[in-house]
Amino acid sequence: MISEDKMSVKFISNPLGFGQGVFYLTLALLIASCTPQLDKTTAEEFKMSIAGKAQGTTYSISYYDLKERNLKIQVDSLLKAVDLSISTYVNGSVIDRWNKSSDGAMVDRMFLEVLAESWSAYQASEGAFDPTIKPLVAYWGFGPEKFTHPEQADSAQIAELLNLVQFDSLSFAEAPIGDQLSEMFISGKYPDSLFLNKPDSMMEIDFNAVGQGWSVDKVAELLESLDIDRYFIEIGGEIKAGRPKPSGEYWKFGVDKPEPDLAKRELQAIVSLRSRGLATSGNYRKFYERNGIRYAHTIDPSTGFPTNHSLLSATVVAPTAAEADAMATAYMVMGKDSAVDFLADKEYLSNYIYLIYDSAGVLKTYTSEGLKNMIDQDL
Repeated sequence: MISEDKMSVKFISNPLGFGQGVFYLTLALLIASCTPQLDKTTAEEFKMSIAGKAQGTTYSISYYDLKERNLKIQVDSLLKAVDLSISTYVNGSVIDRWNKSSDGAMVDRMFLEVLAESWSAYQASEGAFDPTIKPLVAYWGFGPEKFTHPEQADSAQIAELLNLVQFDSLSFAEAPIGDQLSEMFISGKYPDSLFLNKPDSMMEIDFNAVGQGWSVDKVAELLESLDIDRYFIEIGGEIKAGRPKPSGEYWKFGVDKPEPDLAKRELQAIVSLRSRGLATSGNYRKFYERNGIRYAHTIDPSTGFPTNHSLLSATVVAPTAAEADAMATAYMVMGKDSAVDFLADKEYLSNYIYLIYDSAGVLKTYTSEGLKNMIDQDL
């Protein structure tokens, strides 16, 4: 199951068939030396699967572990800790306390990690991704709040709220956050807590467009700390894949056609993946429609209004699920033509992008060069 506000990605399997012998030989040696009474002889018998609910959605995890450890308790504990830090849906969370403060509040290490991820995406997208968009998300009713009459939106009020969308105005102890967050992000070293100033009491932060991807990465870190590197993690549609399966087959993921009716779900493409994160963002399931006008849930930080363009979904493959999550949102803000132009001279961002857009009522796709060998669209 996948939450409404996260686009769906289906898990599919398709054997490639290499590397099998090496794994089985290693497996046999380990079994013989460590557990001579063990009668399991195939890699699939060591596949573990866990699932649950977290962050207002569901998660599913598969991994291969010779020790056959059930890690559901550890995963649930980790995801609960994440919620207590960065979830705007949890009263009293770190982000909730900061959002409700008048001049700022202490934030913890998890919050700082996601803030640094957000700063990286903010800079990379030239402001198309901005977590200080929350007051406008709330105004349009796409957060915990609901707005049943978007056609009555007040342009003057939107302009006033737009003044609160200023990520680069935040500071730690009067010092601008940019250099500090960049240093934390590059070094991977974060303090246990810092006081994050708020320049305006009405300013709020929303990590929804990066938080689930980052949560996926944290679960991957947990598995890898336990010497588990062959895994598939999905939380609310955000993905991280580890090394290929013991048989050598890559993890396969199906990207949905942009169909608003879940009952009519069909695949648009299948992506082969290893050691990377994947996220899809789109506007085709979460929107308002009034008087023939569709109001998408993606809010443009430069205008304060829902986006209005032909791009229906953006799928991004990146080194981390957090980066994929944030940049997929950024491309949905830009739209297809602006996103393609934006990526033209940004090689480090442009390798793994898949866009589905509407062209005069016909679905069309854009596939970056780097992704062409990893994707199958002949479904």
